[in-house]
Amino acid sequence: MKNFDWKKLKPHAIAVAIFLVVTLFYCKPALQGKVLQQSDITQWTAMAKDQYNYMDKHNGDVPLWSNGMFSGMPGYLIVGKSNSHVGYYFSQALSLFLPKPFQFFFLACICFYFLALSMGARSWVGIIGALCYAYATYNPIIVAVGHDTKMLTIALLPGFLASLIWVYEKKYWTGAALVALFTASLISQNHYQVVYYGILAAFFMTIAYAIHWIMNKEWKHLLVAGCVTVLAALTGIMTNAVVIFPNYEYTKETIRGGSELADKTSKIGKDGLSQSYAFSYSMYKTEPLVMMFPRMYGGESGYREIEEDKSKAIAAFRDGQQAAQTAPQELVQKLQYSVTTYWGGIGGTSGPPYAGAIICFLALVGFAVLDGKHKWWILAACVLTFMMSWGGFFEGFNGFLLNHLPMYNKFRAPSMIIIVPTLLLGMMATLTLERIAEAEQTEAFLNKYKKGLMIAGGVFVLALLLYFTMDYKTAGDIELSKQISSLQDANAQSWMRSIMNGLVSDRQGLFFSDILRSLFFAAVAAAALWFYIKKKLPLNVMLAVVGIFAFIDVMAIDATYLNGDNYKDKEESDNAFAPRPVDTEILKDQGYYRVLDLSSGDIGSVFNQGAMPTSYFHKSIGGYHPAKLSIYQDLIEKQLYNFPNCMPVINMLNTKYIITGQDKNMRPMPNPAALGAAWFVKHVNVLESPQQVMSALTTLNTKDTAVAEKGFTDLVKGNFTADSAAKIELVKNDNDITTYKTSASSAQFAVFSEVYYDKGWNAYLDGNKVPYAKVNYVLRGMPVPAGNHEIVFKFEPRSHALGWTITNIAGLLTLLLVGVSVWMGVRKRKVLG
Repeated sequence: MKNFDWKKLKPHAIAVAIFLVVTLFYCKPALQGKVLQQSDITQWTAMAKDQYNYMDKHNGDVPLWSNGMFSGMPGYLIVGKSNSHVGYYFSQALSLFLPKPFQFFFLACICFYFLALSMGARSWVGIIGALCYAYATYNPIIVAVGHDTKMLTIALLPGFLASLIWVYEKKYWTGAALVALFTASLISQNHYQVVYYGILAAFFMTIAYAIHWIMNKEWKHLLVAGCVTVLAALTGIMTNAVVIFPNYEYTKETIRGGSELADKTSKIGKDGLSQSYAFSYSMYKTEPLVMMFPRMYGGESGYREIEEDKSKAIAAFRDGQQAAQTAPQELVQKLQYSVTTYWGGIGGTSGPPYAGAIICFLALVGFAVLDGKHKWWILAACVLTFMMSWGGFFEGFNGFLLNHLPMYNKFRAPSMIIIVPTLLLGMMATLTLERIAEAEQTEAFLNKYKKGLMIAGGVFVLALLLYFTMDYKTAGDIELSKQISSLQDANAQSWMRSIMNGLVSDRQGLFFSDILRSLFFAAVAAAALWFYIKKKLPLNVMLAVVGIFAFIDVMAIDATYLNGDNYKDKEESDNAFAPRPVDTEILKDQGYYRVLDLSSGDIGSVFNQGAMPTSYFHKSIGGYHPAKLSIYQDLIEKQLYNFPNCMPVINMLNTKYIITGQDKNMRPMPNPAALGAAWFVKHVNVLESPQQVMSALTTLNTKDTAVAEKGFTDLVKGNFTADSAAKIELVKNDNDITTYKTSASSAQFAVFSEVYYDKGWNAYLDGNKVPYAKVNYVLRGMPVPAGNHEIVFKFEPRSHALGWTITNIAGLLTLLLVGVSVWMGVRKRKVLG
């Protein structure tokens, strides 16, 4: 250490200081004690409340099962019980243990800065690239709505690619340790879709390196690098085995794993998401250009992108209030819904994935000035991911990928893959800036730069062509225009047409203003680079101009989507969890029961966005989760969506209260027919198929009869005799352990109002493990002998126990690998001098 040149750390210390200052400034309201309002985090808090209630009573121990939503479900993807500490603490250390929201942006800066240095960029170039990547508009947008795990995974992706580069550049020990650590951190965020996309980018980079090694006959390095990478990555992955194993097992039973009842109307296919559902939130083919022209497709859903006094649509709406009185009100409501600046393929969005005009400009120039080491694989990866982002608008190609690309049919929202070109274009921009900074300022290099300007200019020409040729209308707008044309009232028709024309004009204006805006920023960067190459501008000045304007460019757009308005005082934030009078009334009942909340007036929202506030205060038959059990989703689609024509199902789910009405008229309607936690039935009918079981539920007397599939015949067929004095009662439901007492003079068949999930739930009769059946499509049932008995269900998935052990081992191996890497580095330094 005596010979270590501490001055080498100075530029990195400056970088860290800049990242910290910018992050603290951008998230300044959080320093003032305010809380970032994130709708998805509010939703998650409600989802997790049942598990946290358990934790409060059990000294912080996390239950593996949640009773809060969908009549019960595994809690792995809500609040996980984990011993996966290596990846978590590594990412925390990288972010200096900053709390959110500071952590998100600082971590992204650090990881991209590391990637820039790994690619050979100087410190100041790395700082510019890091700031632009961390604050690329997609990131503040997802932070604002609460996609925390997605943001952390995005933040870590550059570090993961950098660690691979270290291995590929023959820094085996250090690279291996970093691969293990970054892999562990990535997986620990539990956002597998972003990880999947990151692996896709890494695959292209690896292929490019492998081709180079093969062409140069570096067979030994190819073998060593391949083995080191695979073993290190597997070690990092296995530090999360405690999460991966049960999640993988669970995924096969969710809507991501398919359904036996899949049909054309279902969200679920036979072995994964249906194509139509998987392609929800697809981008139009030209929509990725919003990375350079943010409001090309109107920006966000709503009308925040344009000032009201400058909006032609709003002016037309206000000018025709008299005509509005005579127009069909249903059509007026549709028109009000259509008045949104966004008109792209996603359908609804919180904002554009803007990468920055200067970043995109530099990346385009890079295709002329860079060598082939990185640019061709980056181009190939960008082209593929753009095509994948088109989803249903490029159905043939993406349908093929959905059916053949491993695990791809488990994900939805193709537009999300735009995070890959955001990262890759950032890499290209960084490499380009570094190449220009280090280049000999010759006429030959200037000619290369001119070619780059022509490439960038071509994109602006394309944008202008699209500006003049696009119609600025959604499919809904076109359909609405047809309805307006059929109106008999000429005044109403003229008024509505003026609004639609104003809407088109507003959208067109946003696009044109962004063409000019992006042209300005690109021109500033182009001029600075030109004068530097012509030796008329010092390097530091050139970097300062490009860096400052590139950062101003993205931050000016970011301010629209994440600003002081997104924060609230803590007291005001806590009011989101204040019980409604109806909740207070229901909570007087201290029994075990479930609640159906219809106060939204929309039965669909009960099972798609109804976790808050119902699941916060009650055990709900609804809720929200992107990975519901497929059997429960089937029940929702085939039965519960038909409310009130599904009372047999409502009753068997122990739905004791139904919340009806809205606002002051909201009240709890007791359901005396709710069947309780468990009951004995008189008959069990065996049917041939799951479809028949589901159909039978519509008219089934669930109090007296149960239905089961033929695979459970041996369990459900027996000598069960009706006994009016027979009793079965719930002693305690403690999430992972549920206990019942029974008393009967003859053998009975019990139905339990608990969701069937045989990947962990075990049944014990008087301490002896016994089998149980799936009845009524989603519930558990089992024969109970005569006499007094204790029945206990325990949630004890072997996958979690095995994962716990493997995680401990892999964590130790990762720490050992880090220790060896440090030792090898010190040893090498001593040898060298």
